[in-house]
Amino acid sequence: MLRTVCSLLPFLLAGCALVATDVTVSKSGSSSGGPSSSIADRTAGLDRRNGFLPIYVDEKRGTLLLELPAPGGPDGTCLEFLLNRGLRRGLGSNPVGLDRGQLRGADLVRIRRIGPKILFERPNLAFRAPAGDAAEQRAASESFATSVVWASDAEVLEADGRALVDLRGFLIRDAHGVVSALEGADQGSYRLDEGRSAIELAETLVFPDNIELEATLTFSTSGSPGRYVRATAPDPTAITLVQHVSLIRLPDDEYRPRPFDPRIGSFSIGFNDYSVPLSQSLERRYATRHRTDESIVYYVDRGAPEPIRSALVEGAGWWAEAFEAAGLPGGYRVELLPEGAHPLDVRYNVIQWVHRSTRGWSYGASITDPRTGEILKGHVSLGSLRVRQDRLLFEGLAGVEKTGTGAPDDPIEIALARIRQLAAHEVGHTLGLAHNFAASTQGRASVMDYPAPRVSVTENGELDFSEAYAVGVGDWDRHVIRFLYTPIPDGGAGEAALDRILLDGLQRDLLYLTDADARADGASDPRGSLWDDGEDAIAGLENACAVRRIAIDRFGEGNLPIGAPLARLQEVFAPVYFHHRYQLDAAVKTIGGLEYVYAVRGDGQPPPRSIDAARQRRALDAVLATTDPAFLDIPDRVLAALPPRSPGSPGNVELFSGATDPAFDRLSAAATAADLAIRSLLVSERCARLVDQSSRDPEQLSLGDVLRRLTNRVFRPTEHLDPRLDEIERTVRRAIVDAMIDRAGTDGTLPAVRAGIDGQLQFLATSLAAYLENRRGRPMGQEDAFQNALLYDIERHLTRRPGERLGRGTPPDPPPGSPIGEAFSASDGCGLDREN
Repeated sequence: MLRTVCSLLPFLLAGCALVATDVTVSKSGSSSGGPSSSIADRTAGLDRRNGFLPIYVDEKRGTLLLELPAPGGPDGTCLEFLLNRGLRRGLGSNPVGLDRGQLRGADLVRIRRIGPKILFERPNLAFRAPAGDAAEQRAASESFATSVVWASDAEVLEADGRALVDLRGFLIRDAHGVVSALEGADQGSYRLDEGRSAIELAETLVFPDNIELEATLTFSTSGSPGRYVRATAPDPTAITLVQHVSLIRLPDDEYRPRPFDPRIGSFSIGFNDYSVPLSQSLERRYATRHRTDESIVYYVDRGAPEPIRSALVEGAGWWAEAFEAAGLPGGYRVELLPEGAHPLDVRYNVIQWVHRSTRGWSYGASITDPRTGEILKGHVSLGSLRVRQDRLLFEGLAGVEKTGTGAPDDPIEIALARIRQLAAHEVGHTLGLAHNFAASTQGRASVMDYPAPRVSVTENGELDFSEAYAVGVGDWDRHVIRFLYTPIPDGGAGEAALDRILLDGLQRDLLYLTDADARADGASDPRGSLWDDGEDAIAGLENACAVRRIAIDRFGEGNLPIGAPLARLQEVFAPVYFHHRYQLDAAVKTIGGLEYVYAVRGDGQPPPRSIDAARQRRALDAVLATTDPAFLDIPDRVLAALPPRSPGSPGNVELFSGATDPAFDRLSAAATAADLAIRSLLVSERCARLVDQSSRDPEQLSLGDVLRRLTNRVFRPTEHLDPRLDEIERTVRRAIVDAMIDRAGTDGTLPAVRAGIDGQLQFLATSLAAYLENRRGRPMGQEDAFQNALLYDIERHLTRRPGERLGRGTPPDPPPGSPIGEAFSASDGCGLDREN
């Protein structure tokens, strides 16, 4: 899922580091303006809580005091700890992303005292010399900047070096990055309002190895709040959230980092190691994983209702089998979160149930030691509307007649099967596993793929849902858990054991392709796709189209529960009409496609290879079939079942967009669906690969082949078609011409691609001009006016000035696809993933 979305993704990636400019200096809290005489005097009558560090609760002043040990070295370092920030109370808007339970990732923080000044400083872990002597380590440390993230004057300085610091300024600050998140989502310019913020003193939790603190923070604006804030906050000019902060004792040195391998499918942390010999690479990477001294326990949020709660326990529990296969029987289990436990307490691995105003991503986040890659806490956030979207999907495909029966086509049962898989997927991320989008081509080898529901067509034309989702983890999952968690000895014997595990995966041809090779529009390997099913992407598209046609032919009131407003059939119809969209994404990668694997020198894996011409042409046939007017048409019986919106059923993002409001816009729906295929074919990288591969092999599919097939399919006399489809065909023609003009006129388009597209547009212009010449002197009908408009736009494009860009209209966007079960998750490197 980790995309994307993606977008909130850049904001989530920023969570791997505190903002270096977030520095505040607070004055002494004493009435005299200077330090109090002693810690005992300053804390007399206060509630002292002992643990990792002593904390004093000052109810009268509404603050917390932290007692620091004496500095232990010449640089004034008092201690080092891990700092994590999160949100206990969120905004509830998926597009903004400030969710309940959201974590920002752990940072190493060093507290230094320089005179009366207390500095919270982040060392620079990206550049180190861990194996060097003291001089080498100092050279690496002093060559790169650190970041002081907060500072204060001490309240008290004792003669023995201990100090007391007021934490109000540390807690009443935007450590989570709320302001930047709101600005990044175009929700307005907010600021932290300290006057409407306070430390949650009652939520102060002090344990031997961690301290958990919270503050209620209000962010206000005098400007115009964005629509997402208006939809979720009672007063959008004042957003009040609860920020959680964890101070975590550094883990002991018993944990042994495990080396990262690009073929294994794990997350990693990395740094430049300046202590390695000259013959070795500076870059070092460690796989992220839990230590296994004790059983790894995950706890399910009691806020998840039944039967969802039991489904989460069951699905998350699938990983126990993989740990047993890795030689750790009983090494993993799932339980309910103990009553009263705080879900953000670092001591608990938690699967948390999160509500939003609209459906959205789920996440698998981790608190990870940035020095070693050790996962200290796994934290899954599951969006509660995800399971409802799955139910909606299957109500569209199967209808609601079997709801509640427990039958294979019961939408509730299928949705619960998906939430089990989703729980396993997100927990997998928190165990250290990355996405494997190739697993669906190898017999559902991994829960770390995004699974399409397997719906097949029986011999008598019925839809079969009996294998909608798989049960349990797959071969790839067991393989990665073996690599990450199998106990191995130190030294050469351990390295040999890991090599044997890797070799076993290669010998079994376990394929792994992850986000960057699957999410990008220009991705080339059809095996690495989201929401696809089966080893043959083309056959998968043909099956999806067959399922779609059956579901559309049967669509009507039977797809909606009794008593529901009929207007809501539009939400149910959208995923049916676009049922083929993900398999289309997979099939189109075959065109100009390149298959490859992640390899290292000497492992004997095959080199990259272009997909053969016959398979590419077969894929082109299947893709172009989705632009056929008959495929895009919607029967009148279905149109009649899609009434305008009714009171209590306002418009929302799940609906089709169009120009015929309040009536359903059949032509805009057709244009949107056709555009999915057309613009996929004309992606810049795909076009460039077609040019290159055909220049090296004349038998290969060329860009010219694709453009001719694309245009010849619909640029033909319409009088030979069913008149009902004439206007849909014109809609497809317009979408093709607009997309070609956009691609040819976009900066950065390869000159050979631009030339090929302009050449095909010139051919169309000549054909259109000839048609219009033959019609000269006759009354101009609908077809004549349409072709004249196309000719005008093509000629404007072909005669444009250098650098001139002619903006063209585009069909309406389809209703959101992902998240539909899980997400390019740029934050995956921090152990954080978003899932549809």
